[in-house]
Amino acid sequence: MRLKDTITIVSRNLGRSKTRTILTSVGVLIGVAAIVTLISISIALNRSVVEQIENSGDIKILTIYPVSFKFGGRNPFSGKGSTQSEIKIIDRNALKNFEKIEGVIAVSPIYEYSGIKVEIGKAYSISTFTGIEINKIKEIAGELEKGRYFTKVDKYSAIVGAKFEETFLDKNTEKEVKLDPFGKIFKFTIQRIKDGKVETKTYSFKIVGVLKQKGTQEDYVVYVPIDTIISIREWITNSNINPEINGYQRAIVKVRDVSSVNYVTKKIEEMGFTVFSIQTLINAISNVFSILQFILGGIAAISLIVAGVGIVNTMTMSIYERTRQIGIMKAIGASNKDILWMFLIESATLGFFGGIGGIILSFILNSIITIISPFITQGVKLKVFAPFYLIFFAIIFAVVIGLIAGYFPSKRAANLSPVEALRYE
Repeated sequence: MRLKDTITIVSRNLGRSKTRTILTSVGVLIGVAAIVTLISISIALNRSVVEQIENSGDIKILTIYPVSFKFGGRNPFSGKGSTQSEIKIIDRNALKNFEKIEGVIAVSPIYEYSGIKVEIGKAYSISTFTGIEINKIKEIAGELEKGRYFTKVDKYSAIVGAKFEETFLDKNTEKEVKLDPFGKIFKFTIQRIKDGKVETKTYSFKIVGVLKQKGTQEDYVVYVPIDTIISIREWITNSNINPEINGYQRAIVKVRDVSSVNYVTKKIEEMGFTVFSIQTLINAISNVFSILQFILGGIAAISLIVAGVGIVNTMTMSIYERTRQIGIMKAIGASNKDILWMFLIESATLGFFGGIGGIILSFILNSIITIISPFITQGVKLKVFAPFYLIFFAIIFAVVIGLIAGYFPSKRAANLSPVEALRYE
């Protein structure tokens, strides 16, 4: 039997019982809509969370921390043995090894000093100073909005983020103060106790550059030369700080592009250091959402399997009603294969119609969720839409469910004896 004839017969049979065809397809429609909508929501949530994380910092920056670990141990029964600890410090040798990794474009040790009350005129701000190597700030901090980068002679100079100006309050009224920090000198005073006496020292820094706005936490940063921060810490603690012995607090590594992040992270971790990056956090969160998508898709797929039972029932009823028709078709030359294909195409068509209807319904639901999401998520708009691969997969899955559900009724129809089929009342 020609394919054209088979399709004509299938169309006529489905059109003859429209109500049953529509009701059977509605079952598939609900299952497909549930799968596509739930997975689309999960994808939108993942995308929203990732965007918010990306806004918290530069995705091409890796932060390296020193590591302390223990080895050996005492026998729990004899009490003999010993436990030793070792600290993997970040020194010049470690920094050179970081620079040798392919994909790394800049490395700088970092020394921080937090909780500093800086004053400009009648305004003040509580800031954290980030000490960085003066010849690395261009690669790591990015482009300047105005001013210049550090030079070799800079000691008490600072480069601030674009929103540093928004952190100031009036000393008398505690109200926010708007000021242009570029070119201004801010001061801060620190204390230490030496020989039982309280000593104070005031430092003055000139802001020589303002970074371009990035829309991240780096917009509030205050960069100063790392040697200056170390000297301030030495004065406070009244002791010498030697990074080659004690190590730096941490290091920053800037990579060439986002695709280099995972490779460089792996290489540095193999050296025994702890690495944190925005990309690491994004990978962990994406893994959680992938599991969530699998679970939601599995739950929704149950409704599609139930719809498959409806297709089995519809096809079985159709075969009982058309037993004489099958007998006549076999009597005039239709083979078992022709009958099998005819009913398989019929059941697959039910799945296909349900799949198309499910995609349309999920599009409507996704649009509604997108519109109302700001009212549910405190202003965050979720852009819920089904990716093309999900639409394609959902339709194919619905057709496959239709084929599987229709196979056994179709097999039974194909194996009917022509004589018994013609005798059937």
